[in-house]
Amino acid sequence: MNPGCRVMGLFLVLLALFQALPVAVAAWEAQQWPETVSEWIRLSLLPVALWLYLRYFSILGCRRCGDDDDIR
Repeated sequence: MNPGCRVMGLFLVLLALFQALPVAVAAWEAQQWPETVSEWIRLSLLPVALWLYLRYFSILGCRRCGDDDDIR
């Protein structure tokens, strides 16, 4: 993946996270589910954005970290 696409992907994933987190926190504090369709859509972005971030941008999802084939 070229750096430009990677930066744009990270921006979009973080944008989705910043849209979903306030709705999730408000729903948790009020102890009730969101009331409008737009809040449900924003809340549904949370697991998708978290998975994408952890899979492609976090150190936890790093593909190169486990490729240690050197014999010591």
